[in-house]
Formats: sequence, C-alpha cells, structure tokens
Amino acid sequence: MSEPVDGRVFPTRARGARPTFFDDGGTTDALIDIITTLTAEVWALRERLDSLETVLQSAGHLSPGQVEAHRPSDREAEARATAAADFTRRVFRVFDEMRDEIAAGETTDQYLDLVQRAFDEI
Repeated sequence: MSEPVDGRVFPTRARGARPTFFDDGGTTDALIDIITTLTAEVWALRERLDSLETVLQSAGHLSPGQVEAHRPSDREAEARATAAADFTRRVFRVFDEMRDEIAAGETTDQYLDLVQRAFDEI
C-alpha cells in the first residue's frame, strides 16, 4: 500500500478540469461516474442488509415479513430524508464539480498537469 510523503497534504478534490473520454462535453462521462457510484452504493447496502437480516433471523430477533411491515416514526422519517439528501449529493457530485470547473474556466490540460505534479511528488 502506498503512503503519502510525510508532511504532504493533498486536497480532497483535484483542481483543474475533469478529463473527458467522450466528445459530448463530459455528459456521458458524468453519467458513467454517477452510475458507477450509485452501483457501488447499492451493492454495499444489499450486502449489509442481507447480513443484518440473516444475523437477526438466526438470533430469533426478526421474523420473515417484519421488515416489510415496518412503518417509520416521524423522527425516523426525518433522519432518512436527511440521509437521502446526503446520498443524492454524493451520487450527483460530478455535476457540482463540472459546474465549478466551468465557472473557474479550468481546462483539461490544467487538470492533467495537476494530476501529474501530484504523482511526481509521491
């Protein structure tokens, strides 16, 4: 596993324009990024849910159909709405980044330059 060089702190988000692989202004690349992110999130949730239900049923704490019958309280529904907003922000973050890049007038070459400099320092 690689470790960062001591004392070096890299930004959580690279500066510069996002590279594009399709000639449509980055829309296809953005959609692929969104689909990939969403797919990873859904799969992780399915694995956790399956594990949780199996453990709870094995311990006798959950009966078949009990999850489907559950109705959330107002407090629980509010917490879920907040979590859903955070999730949506993560999935569609690429559009925020594209908007920021357009507003800043950054180019693909500037982005690739920054990435190369970062790798040169590692």
